[in-house]
Amino acid sequence: MTKVIDMDRVVDGDKTSLNGTGVNQSETSTEVEAKDLPEGTMMEITQPGTDKKFILPALSLAGGDYHKVIRATDDTIPEEDIKTYYDIFTKMDWQDGRINFGNILHTKWVQEIWDKVDPEGVEVIDHYLNFNDSKGLSSNHSSKVDLDSWEGNEYTVIVYLTPDWTPDDGGSIEFWTPNLSDKMRAMAINTPYGFSGSEQPNIVKSYWPKSGRVVVFDARIPYVERAVEGDKMKVSLVFKCRKLN
Repeated sequence: MTKVIDMDRVVDGDKTSLNGTGVNQSETSTEVEAKDLPEGTMMEITQPGTDKKFILPALSLAGGDYHKVIRATDDTIPEEDIKTYYDIFTKMDWQDGRINFGNILHTKWVQEIWDKVDPEGVEVIDHYLNFNDSKGLSSNHSSKVDLDSWEGNEYTVIVYLTPDWTPDDGGSIEFWTPNLSDKMRAMAINTPYGFSGSEQPNIVKSYWPKSGRVVVFDARIPYVERAVEGDKMKVSLVFKCRKLN
């Protein structure tokens, strides 16, 4: 099912195009919240002043302003445990730079890590190990800007697992404002960066991959992973999660 949102009118304060969409409206002209939507509901959003149309999952509008939903915690994984896990990683077949595990936590050490970092209220829908170094494994340069989901009920959890990593080793992750493309701006109508907001891109937050650091963020936030600079191999365990109803 697809509903049409006339963003020219929404931006001007006329929200009649939101009626019957299952989207609850706030008092301000650019904040809408998806709630009680039938599964598979899509939204067609027209860019103001143009003929451009973007079809997005209605859940892309869920949860209000998401662009700062980023949290980092340190020392969640003890250093001695990280060294043990790292020894396990170096014996695995990681020649392609990634090992995919799927949505089931099969191994004991993965379950141990998840039990320590679980943000609660979510289910794992995918998880994998990433390997990066400065010699061409997976990537010896910064990644392209990416986002992990176009739905507002999904989150990414990254656990950094290389012992003795320092800021000079590079590999930082940067989170950017959600206005790097017109499609992102269509999804970002609940934020200050939708069609009625700022067009100026900027870095919201940045973290270097300190050993044991855990970063949790809304999967709609665009991000870049910078190149590894030193001789070490950056290992991260990534969980893709969905909010439980």
